[in-house]
Amino acid sequence: MKELYEAILNRLKTEVTELKEIDFEMGQLEVLNLNIKPIVLFPCALIDISYPKCEDEDEETQQVTARVNVKLAFECPLPTDSKASESRRSAALGLFITVDKVYSVLQGYGTAEFSAFSRKSQTPDNRYSGIKIINMVLETTFEDMTAHQQ
Repeated sequence: MKELYEAILNRLKTEVTELKEIDFEMGQLEVLNLNIKPIVLFPCALIDISYPKCEDEDEETQQVTARVNVKLAFECPLPTDSKASESRRSAALGLFITVDKVYSVLQGYGTAEFSAFSRKSQTPDNRYSGIKIINMVLETTFEDMTAHQQ
């Protein structure tokens, strides 16, 4: 899991310079439920990894499907409504350029250790006023061997 996280972190750090913080997801944004500003730099990407499917190839090797959730969070102080000036609305909606860039640099990216990422979903989380969150879910596969076989 560590190698997968490091590969994603380094890819985003190098290719999506608009992101001011990239971190492992540890509930950093949950303080928004208490109306407390989180201690993250916006825009940020919070990465979480799960293994929803693991199949034995033999006693010491598994084929793993890994699901990567990239939570992109943006502070949105500018208006996006129809009465806002074109320039202010365009600036506010600029976050979608960053979202598209994250998709672009991760979709199809793979290494010798894991197969190319494939985006499976992208959904908004609109619970917090002034904060836009986009959850991007990607999948990859890799072979995982027990420690004594590596």
